[in-house]
Amino acid sequence: MFFDDFQVGQKWESKGRTITDADVVIFTGITGALNPLFLDEEYGKKTRFKGRIIPGLLTASIAIGLTYQLPVDPFGEGFVALTKLEMDAKKPVKIGDTLRAIVEVTDKKEREKDGRVYLTIRTLNQLGEEVMTLKMEILCNKRS
Repeated sequence: MFFDDFQVGQKWESKGRTITDADVVIFTGITGALNPLFLDEEYGKKTRFKGRIIPGLLTASIAIGLTYQLPVDPFGEGFVALTKLEMDAKKPVKIGDTLRAIVEVTDKKEREKDGRVYLTIRTLNQLGEEVMTLKMEILCNKRS
């Protein structure tokens, strides 16, 4: 989407995506985040979470990935860069949880040739509980 296409208050909701063990193994392998809380069920059972949880950055990555499945593409043709990202983890996410993202345009600031668009991504689990909120600023070209 180009800067001109975004309107404050626009909102979209993604389909759901279920987290698998393979997601966690691949993510922790790539990032080196080999924490037993993410990989060892017996270790996880001894923690406040009563089992393994997935890394917060994996939750954030999946939430952003879900935006690519929206009926619009905020990161499409007019997109230049993700310039800021703020993450607020609210509840643990576990293997088998199904996440969906609700994306809202909260603000936009025009510049001469481009503009900044402010998005909030609320990530919900299969129970409708908000597990994470992402606030991001993206730079987008104008259409003209």
